[in-house]
Amino acid sequence: MVQRHQKGLTLAERRFLRRLIFIVAVLGLLWIVFAPERGLLHYHRLHKQIETLSRENRELAERNAQLKKEIERLRSDESYLEELARKKYGLLKENETVYEFKSKTPKK
Repeated sequence: MVQRHQKGLTLAERRFLRRLIFIVAVLGLLWIVFAPERGLLHYHRLHKQIETLSRENRELAERNAQLKKEIERLRSDESYLEELARKKYGLLKENETVYEFKSKTPKK
C-alpha cells in the first residue's frame, strides 16, 4: 500500500514536485540571464555601450571646445595668425629673407 502524507501526496509525488519546481526555477533564472533583448547579458552589453559612447561624447565635446578656442584665436589674434602662417606655410613678411644653414654631419 502507498503511504500518504498528511497533505495527501506520496513521497514519490513530493520528489517529483520538488524536481519540477527546481527545473522551473532554473529555467526562469536562465531566461532572466539570457533572454534576447531583455536579459542581464543584453543589459550589460548596453551599459558598456552607453559608457563608451559617453566617454566618446566627452572627448568630442573637449575637442570641440579646443577648436572653438582655436577659431576665436585665429579671428582675433594677429600675432598668433602670423606665427601659424610662418610655421605651417613658411610664409615671410615683406622684405624678409630667410637663410637656411645645413649642418654638416660627419661621415663615418
